[in-house]
Amino acid sequence: MKIFRKKKIIHSIDLYFSQFISKKNYIIMLVAACVSFESNNGHIFLPIEYFKKNNFFSINNKKIIKKILLILNNKKINWLLELKNHSSIGNGNIITPLVLDKEKIYLYKIWKAEKNIFKYLNKKTYFSEIEIIKASQALKNLFPNKEEYYPQKIAIALTLINDIVFILGGPGTGKTTIIIKILLILIQYKKKNIKIQLSAPTGKATSRLIEILNNNQIFYMNDVDLEKNNIFILNPITLHQLLGISKTSNKIFFNKNNPLNIDILIIDEVSMIDILMMDNIFSSVKKNTKIIFIGDYNQLSPIGIGSILKNIYNYSYFGYSSKTISILEKIIQCSNLNIKINKNNNILISDKIYILRKNYRFKKTSGIYILSNEIFKNNQKILNKLFNNLIDNVFFYEINNTIQYINMINKIIFYNEEYWNSIEKKDDIKKIIKIFQKNQILCVIKNGLFGINNINNILEQFMHTKNIIKKYFYIKKQIWYIGKPIIITKNNKYLNLSNGDIGITNLNNNKKLQVCFLKNNNKVKCIPIELLENYNTAWCITVHKSQGSEFNHTILILPNKNLEILNQETLYTAITRSKKKITIFSNKKILIASINKNKNFY
Repeated sequence: MKIFRKKKIIHSIDLYFSQFISKKNYIIMLVAACVSFESNNGHIFLPIEYFKKNNFFSINNKKIIKKILLILNNKKINWLLELKNHSSIGNGNIITPLVLDKEKIYLYKIWKAEKNIFKYLNKKTYFSEIEIIKASQALKNLFPNKEEYYPQKIAIALTLINDIVFILGGPGTGKTTIIIKILLILIQYKKKNIKIQLSAPTGKATSRLIEILNNNQIFYMNDVDLEKNNIFILNPITLHQLLGISKTSNKIFFNKNNPLNIDILIIDEVSMIDILMMDNIFSSVKKNTKIIFIGDYNQLSPIGIGSILKNIYNYSYFGYSSKTISILEKIIQCSNLNIKINKNNNILISDKIYILRKNYRFKKTSGIYILSNEIFKNNQKILNKLFNNLIDNVFFYEINNTIQYINMINKIIFYNEEYWNSIEKKDDIKKIIKIFQKNQILCVIKNGLFGINNINNILEQFMHTKNIIKKYFYIKKQIWYIGKPIIITKNNKYLNLSNGDIGITNLNNNKKLQVCFLKNNNKVKCIPIELLENYNTAWCITVHKSQGSEFNHTILILPNKNLEILNQETLYTAITRSKKKITIFSNKKILIASINKNKNFY
């Protein structure tokens, strides 16, 4: 295992964990290292089949696999028997480092979290005839036109029927609109005395929820008097703030013995939630709290352990129970909703999931819409069209050598010409920020020739050489200049800045450098450079940091190596940040390998 650690195939934590529990049993050492490694890649468990097929560490390198088998003496291993007979592996009845359950091997804490989550998700729903009439009237008030918006009606009706609901869909499918409509109908349905909390995994996503509430006058338009009915819509906060998670110890203030005092919890960007956080959410609410999760199941996996949303989404293929369909038809007042019937009445999770499929942002002929949908189909025809620039508003440039790399940098500088012209003309800072937001460069990695750190540095050098950046200032041992964009990398409640906020450097009235941020209320917040901390240059940001954001034009730069992080999810997330146009710089072979790499979640 030390060899694989040196070759950076596995991480130090995988090595130490496997050594600690294996007791010099090489088979168990390999299993433990694989489970630890793959859990950090989003996998909740590993099936025994994974080991039988020699899929160790998800590598296709035959030499390395041969080396592993050689260490195991090339013998035919009875994996199940080996696992059952080792003291570090149990069935969950007592705490052991690993758990073997139905030919699946888990880390104990992940197994326990999954059990808890699915216990919540399998809760039965009881809905009386009186409640059906009440829900039907509330839905009628929200959608006066009977024939329209059946998908949204079904999704919203499910939030009335169930205490836990997942409403999932890609960009442009109306997830933002549905948050407001859910709030409206639940307020009308409950009438009074309710506390509603909105939350999201990141400060950036939480800011968007604040923007949704601030920019929407729908409560007043629908004559909803929140104060009179004792209805409290609490200020949106991050999940860490909501649950009272300590930054230093990871201890959680709210739990089953000290639950949150809220009636309705709406959580956006659910794809960012890992399995342990999902377990914490369910463990921290009262039994009768209604939880509504909203997000895109195709986006990047969470940074933490286990992509639980992928597993939950898979249940949507079962369809709805006949009982749920009957209730939906009564609420919506339609005898044929054209939804799939679930013949397996033991599976209740599928009743709690709705997939928004209609796209309101993109036409079906939109190049971005076509490309983002075809990514998961391994469609060779779409790749041929992409490489020949035959997809509307999608542009591909191959990068194989230094000349092509330099051409890429010059093209990116050209894309920002309007931005620099605006700075040159000394336009209002709000206008300058909005022009900058039209284009955003995304990279997959931080370091290396195609990483954000190098691309940011090279862009600055080129722009300085071309006299686009007029003058450098050296403050806090860093280079600053008028027009420098930065991205905040850590929430700062004192400055009211969220992780992911992007600001632009300019001069204040006293000719001192400051960074200005356009906030959710469309007002500009300017902060002296000396007060800022935890930030990076933002000509180029990672795909991960861009999650939850939208840009008119996205420029995606892929690395020149086929890395583990390059897969369908990463490409999908990057492409769907674009509203109008996307430009991709990549080696063809790398892009093909990325599209063919389906990150299966066990």
